[in-house]
Amino acid sequence: MADKNIKVILFDMVGVLLFIKKNFSPITKDEINASNIESLYNHTDDKKLLIDIKDKLNLDEVSLEKALECLPKKFEKFEALWKILSKLKEKYDLAVINNGNALAMKYWQQDFDFSIFNFFINSAQEGIKKPDPKIYLLTCQKLAVSPENCLFMDDTLENVQTADDLGMTTLWWNKDKSREENLKQFLELIKFK
Repeated sequence: MADKNIKVILFDMVGVLLFIKKNFSPITKDEINASNIESLYNHTDDKKLLIDIKDKLNLDEVSLEKALECLPKKFEKFEALWKILSKLKEKYDLAVINNGNALAMKYWQQDFDFSIFNFFINSAQEGIKKPDPKIYLLTCQKLAVSPENCLFMDDTLENVQTADDLGMTTLWWNKDKSREENLKQFLELIKFK
């Protein structure tokens, strides 16, 4: 049962808000480069990522930019969840805590428009990533709430456990369940009508 003191809903990006398109496979040179960049992610240091891209992938600036533009293209919104965000926003502050590089942020924003969220916390920009408790506490600080006032959702159990340890209400988006089942559980948790 959800605590009536929930003021903020914290979303993971990939695995809650966005999912890989069915049957997606990189085909173009830029898509393959994007996939190779993903394999180099360390999620906390874009400077190191750029060095690794140069050393391991040997991409020039133009090729890098084309690849970064492709990063969000393999994902799609979980439309059923996105359709209710404005209704949720009437009652809650909304934020994203994402483990990822910040190099392609303009393309993520361009493709998915995260403007409905009060904050988009990115691990590479902050230099810390989930499940480090500091990124959750930093998000709470930015939103001026305590962890007890937050509901956190993620498809990685370790990330959910850390949030739970901090006193947040949590929901694990179990990958063995359908998106719709996880969404139903979320809506029941907040008593959404």
